[in-house]
Amino acid sequence: MPQAEPIIRAENLRKRFRAANRHSSLRDLIAGLASRRRATNEPANRSFWAVDGVSFVIRPGEALGVIGPNGAGKSTLLKLMAGILRPDGGTLDISGRVSALIELGAGFHPDLSGRENIHLNGAILGMPRRAINRRFDDIVAFAEIADALDEPVKRYSSGMQARLGFAIAAHLDAPVLLVDEVLSVGDRAFRTRCLDRMYAARAAGAAVVFVSHDLETVRRFCSSVLVLVAGRPAFHGPPAEAVARYRDLASASIRLSTDDGRPAAIVINSRIVDVSGRVVHAAGPGQTLTFEYSVSFNLPVPAPSFGFSLISLADQTTLYETSSSRQDLAFAPAQAGETRSVRCAFELNVPPGRYAIGLHVRDRDASLYAVEQSHAIELEVVGPPPGGCVFLDPHIEVDANPQRPQFDVEIPKALQPVGLF
Repeated sequence: MPQAEPIIRAENLRKRFRAANRHSSLRDLIAGLASRRRATNEPANRSFWAVDGVSFVIRPGEALGVIGPNGAGKSTLLKLMAGILRPDGGTLDISGRVSALIELGAGFHPDLSGRENIHLNGAILGMPRRAINRRFDDIVAFAEIADALDEPVKRYSSGMQARLGFAIAAHLDAPVLLVDEVLSVGDRAFRTRCLDRMYAARAAGAAVVFVSHDLETVRRFCSSVLVLVAGRPAFHGPPAEAVARYRDLASASIRLSTDDGRPAAIVINSRIVDVSGRVVHAAGPGQTLTFEYSVSFNLPVPAPSFGFSLISLADQTTLYETSSSRQDLAFAPAQAGETRSVRCAFELNVPPGRYAIGLHVRDRDASLYAVEQSHAIELEVVGPPPGGCVFLDPHIEVDANPQRPQFDVEIPKALQPVGLF
């Protein structure tokens, strides 16, 4: 059966902005321009690509997730699709009317009532008056503002304004729905209604673009996910793999390193053993295992904490995570050049499937990691499930080893993509 024609098609889409120093007065502006040119001989303004080389297609009933760090270009991409901004390069073709849930409530007049703003905002979005009247009660009920319907919007809380903005845009019934972080407003019940509305739009054949930092919702809702970093696509593909790639990129930014670029610590000899000490790559549900590895420190860590996690490879969900500091365990400071052996025993109370064992080492009183590998080693669980309980009951032990091993071999790159914990 042939695929439906795309509703949205972007090819090598680009958007450039100019960045300039901001000044509070003309005097400061002139002084700033002069000093900048004397100091750097650079132009006062510089440009940067907020979106650079982005391509994708979205067909009816598909949802594209867009994730990335702050400043990656996610909202700029949505504004290009909404027609708020014009691209500076590439092509963008969209079939049909667009409903943009961006900066909810931005089109409200603060002195008008909620009732009046429904008509005003609906007209701005292109809804005919008859359509607004027909959907009016549904909009009010969805936004839960019946008691404040005739109050000026300036008296609404930010959450009430956001709910009303979503309710109006969500009832536009457009073939393209653009959603930017709307699930971060309102309570749990409202977020659930928002998500249900987005599922309904997909089921009706709309193309949905969903920007969010809620990686779990992105993974479950979207048919594909685009990872943006500094305006450029870092990955575009299946949701679970995209979330894993983003977590790997994010974790790299919080790792310590030496002045010459070496990691603060390296992990060697990681393995999983059973109760007899035999190395295993597969085990049955409920079996007792021990995750072992050595850490060689290139930087001192005053209060080392050793973390452990279990991730399902089917959907990249972190099923369990703990650390020695969470278990109120304290260890002597680790010195540069020192190696420590770590053992974490646990009960494999999980159903059959493929899993990744993760680790991290950090100073318990600091925010940066000496090393972090969410996929340090993989394990397959085979056999009948033990009832679906996910409780590993780990016990962490660490031994100081003053002799640095002679076989400094890092975990292969293929075994260490993904994850913040």
